[in-house]
Amino acid sequence: MTGSDGAPRRKAIFIVLALLVLALVAGPIGASVFVLGFGFGDSPCVLCWAQRTGMVLIALTGLFVLRYGPRPRYLGLAVLIGALGVYMGVRHSALHLARDVGQGFSAELLGAHTYTWSILIFWVCILAMALLLMALRDGDATRDVRPFGGFERVVAWLFLLAVGGNILQALMSTGPPPFVGQSDPVRFSFNPRHWVWSLEEWHPAPVSLRGRWAIDKPDVGGLHVDTTGGPFASLPTIPVARTVSPNLPLEGPVTGLAYDEPTKRFLFTTDHGLFLVDEALSTIQRYAIVDPGFSVDLATFGDGAFLDSRTVVAVAENKSYVILREDDEVRPDAVFRYFLRSSGGIDEVSRGRFATVRARMMYVLSAAFDPATNSIYTVSVPNRRVRRVVISRFDRGDLMLSEEFLPAIDPAAGLALRDNRSIDDLYPTAATVREGALYVLSANDHTLVAIDLATRRIGSAWTLPGLQRPVGMAFKGGQLVVAGQSGSLAILDVPIRSGRIPDSAGTPTQ
Repeated sequence: MTGSDGAPRRKAIFIVLALLVLALVAGPIGASVFVLGFGFGDSPCVLCWAQRTGMVLIALTGLFVLRYGPRPRYLGLAVLIGALGVYMGVRHSALHLARDVGQGFSAELLGAHTYTWSILIFWVCILAMALLLMALRDGDATRDVRPFGGFERVVAWLFLLAVGGNILQALMSTGPPPFVGQSDPVRFSFNPRHWVWSLEEWHPAPVSLRGRWAIDKPDVGGLHVDTTGGPFASLPTIPVARTVSPNLPLEGPVTGLAYDEPTKRFLFTTDHGLFLVDEALSTIQRYAIVDPGFSVDLATFGDGAFLDSRTVVAVAENKSYVILREDDEVRPDAVFRYFLRSSGGIDEVSRGRFATVRARMMYVLSAAFDPATNSIYTVSVPNRRVRRVVISRFDRGDLMLSEEFLPAIDPAAGLALRDNRSIDDLYPTAATVREGALYVLSANDHTLVAIDLATRRIGSAWTLPGLQRPVGMAFKGGQLVVAGQSGSLAILDVPIRSGRIPDSAGTPTQ
């Protein structure tokens, strides 16, 4: 170190560092065990212990710097531990930040739960190390060992006291190895009869870089189809009356279908396209290939629906959505930022994300609009991690979640499930609403169910043999039109009365 101001500047740096170590020891390390733990009975969970251990290690590194000087290995280690601590703070907080206002886990300090404070604490530690590095000059990182001053010696003893308190709490609340703690710890007590030592965190868990978010996307093309192996024991059948293969230049496989009775038009959706087609299935009147990377991430479209005669919605498999409206004045150049290609005469109104609760860890492949309740319905697709069929309803007024329910069988329907089977064995890929009933079609067994939206119960079910990988359906008068992934349409004659298909429309299966 050179310069006349070297010694005072170096002394000032060590005083500041000692104060920072003291703040860390007296605050999150010491107060958490002596005040929250021994005083109020608060016990850390396994993630809390990871955060607290990181703070102890940073404080220890600070003491090493006070003793041996600002050597690069110590400062680098402190930054590394701080970075890990920020990650652990975010990892812990992310489990609870999406909850409603005021909700969380364990105690609050100044309105914020304790685990969220660790993000700030570790970030301040990293910032302090960065400022210390900036304050150093060439030659400051000497190999000289410096004796502790009186204040620094007090800080070191307080550090040992705080660490000893944490070791004592860990042995009482967590236990010696192989016990590692609990995800939901019990209240701390000095009474051994109240100690709970658990091995629950050693239970095997799926390992993935994406954690529980590693859910396979739905794949209709890869489904094993068994029309005789549906969850219901015996169902009437509705045969395909005829099949139509429109010669339409749709881009990519079909993913959804809707029909608007007032304008006599179909809506086809593909991976990222929406196509308005005339009743004769001969002409594409308007179309738009949506840019999926602009703004909200639009995954592959799962289905579409008419919101009114000039407005349509496409819902992606990740529950993002885009709403388009016909406007004769719109030219393709005016909507360049929204669409990769378009016919003109169609504009983007909005795009966003549907937020669900029960269906949060599930994709959707079907969407339907109910004019009676002004609501958009989606139906979840079961996956390996979450196997259940969830119906979600979103009010068109604000596109927020209005309700979610798990459909049950109406006791008066006369439907019976096979042994060890459930409604969750369905693989819903198409949905439409007709006169108060939500009709849902399953692609893996070609089972069609009618769910009364007033009672949320399945009142009828049928088998539709002869379909080809159904991905969308719509009622057109007294006919049910089912779209296959290849673009072919199966027409079924199913007259509707009062929202129900008469049982006489089909014959029982064996």
